[in-house]
Amino acid sequence: MSLYYYRGLIIVDTGKRNGNPSSGLTDDNRNIENLSETIEEMREQLVKLVQEKGLSDGEVVVLSQRLDEHIVQFQIKMSRKPSK
Repeated sequence: MSLYYYRGLIIVDTGKRNGNPSSGLTDDNRNIENLSETIEEMREQLVKLVQEKGLSDGEVVVLSQRLDEHIVQFQIKMSRKPSK
């Protein structure tokens, strides 16, 4: 598991999962895990794109905004998740 700091948020990369329904994950947990994986993949894409095109490129801005939307969705899902 890896932790990343992005725009004041901690992003958790749990690694790739095979999506096996017998893994014991609930649908909500699977959705959160999938969203976390999407965020990590988008973050990696954004880092590469910034290196290639710079911070002010339109494509970088759009990807950054999409990533922000996914992070907000992740935060909402995590805030609704019952704590143990």
